[in-house]
Amino acid sequence: MQQLTTEQIKQKIQEGENFVLDLFAVWCGPCKVMLSNLERVNESLIKESESPSYGIYKYDVESDMEFSKELGIRSVPTIKIFKEGKEVFSKSGVMTPNQVLSLISN
Repeated sequence: MQQLTTEQIKQKIQEGENFVLDLFAVWCGPCKVMLSNLERVNESLIKESESPSYGIYKYDVESDMEFSKELGIRSVPTIKIFKEGKEVFSKSGVMTPNQVLSLISN
């Protein structure tokens, strides 16, 4: 799973890419669980299609606190889903791979 910079995230939103963003902190235990779950989601998406309809990326919230504030991050892990340049889902806490897959398959 690729880790993005603030600029890369802004670019993906501007270009209207569909993607799942894992907002995490290095010191966060539940974030490691969420990362593992999203790696499984990514594997499932790749198995289904060579060019999945959603990219899955991660972002260290402590790398740019201003941007994290802009995104409305209050706790980690937080998952955000972007579709066609708009945020369509946001949730803090750990989600199962099946929960994430059901959100992006709709």
